[in-house]
Amino acid sequence: MNSENAKLTSPDPREILKWTERYARSRTIYFLIQWSVIVCIIFVIVLITNLAQQAYISGNKSLFYISVVFLSFLFIFFLWISSSKKVADLVWQATLWFYKNEGYVLPTERRKGMPRWVIALIGLMIAYHIMGAGLIFLKYLSIQYIQPFSAIVLVPVLFILIYYQDLGFWAWLWPILYGVHAILLVIGFPISFPKDWYLLNIVVPVFGYGLLAILVGHIYNRYALWKLKSLANLGEMTNLGSEPEESSVESQGKNSGAE
Repeated sequence: MNSENAKLTSPDPREILKWTERYARSRTIYFLIQWSVIVCIIFVIVLITNLAQQAYISGNKSLFYISVVFLSFLFIFFLWISSSKKVADLVWQATLWFYKNEGYVLPTERRKGMPRWVIALIGLMIAYHIMGAGLIFLKYLSIQYIQPFSAIVLVPVLFILIYYQDLGFWAWLWPILYGVHAILLVIGFPISFPKDWYLLNIVVPVFGYGLLAILVGHIYNRYALWKLKSLANLGEMTNLGSEPEESSVESQGKNSGAE
């Protein structure tokens, strides 16, 4: 009887595989590091562009040229960290260290490494934002619409990065919300910051929606881990519940042998 109950209450292996997969796809630390780099790069680009514009208006040519050179170095630096294997290994080691108490796990259908053309695309994305900074400087683009201008390229690039890294549903929230925000700005929805704070039109969506996606992913990751532990505990209880019956059968066999 106990054996039948054990079979009924034992965890379904398919459930364990399902929640292991979901847990693996919702580990957010690797994504958090990439997000931090992208946020910092875009923030610095916009900040330096604004500085260059103010320097040009005030006639401070030295500061203007320094700003332009700094933007060029920033572009080269980002290309380097995007293609450097050492940087990628460092980020991966940091991720493993954070999850060291939870073991090592990968999605069962993890795709191959990121193609080189994707890395090149990241570089083009940075070049695009630098071009946008130049357009703002030349007054061909209002800084009020820098976020929709950014979304034209940033959204598809994020889609591609998320796809090739096999991230969970939570990661898609960032580009989706960023794109929706851009559309709302273009159609005149009142979500734009005042004139003196136009820089926040790109800083807040990039930072805020990325952070929101990461928090959702982390919460879901903790839930998936809890589900896995619950299934594991259920399996242990099932095994413990079946032991007395085995002992009983063995004792009956011994008694019958003695008779």
